[in-house]
Amino acid sequence: MSSDAFIEMLAPSSGEKILDIGAGRGRVADRVMRASNGAEVYAVEPDEKRVASMRREFPAIKSSVAAAESLPFPDSYFDKAYATMALHHFADLDRALREVARVLQQGGRFVILDVEPSSLLGGIFRLFASLMGEHLNLLSEDQLLARTAPEGFRVGRSERHGSRYLVELSRP
Repeated sequence: MSSDAFIEMLAPSSGEKILDIGAGRGRVADRVMRASNGAEVYAVEPDEKRVASMRREFPAIKSSVAAAESLPFPDSYFDKAYATMALHHFADLDRALREVARVLQQGGRFVILDVEPSSLLGGIFRLFASLMGEHLNLLSEDQLLARTAPEGFRVGRSERHGSRYLVELSRP
């Protein structure tokens, strides 16, 4: 999948506050910042080494060490949030979804890019996680949508891109 589909769905704009959840080393956050022409991009990542790397390489990104289940921001702080290839790593998905709903403004957008578990890539992810002794929470698009409904998210668009899916949710 091209990054264009993700950027198009997120539609970052100047003046917005946008949160990258599970930001890794910050490459997607940097792409979002460049595409927005002036948005404030925040990034959270639980791995301290990755956050240190992000701070060195992308100092304009407001990065912090934090897990999706405990976001260090006030209620209704962000216009948009996203998680790219990170959702399956969240230790407590329901708690993370509550946190995203909490920090998003009314009408805010949450875009998720993740792996379809029944795909070849999903199988590779499960194998790698098994070899590394890690647990992955791979959800199908339908399973994800069922988990977001109790938090009040509404589905805007969803697209399938080979072994991955892209979902746009909004907070009414």
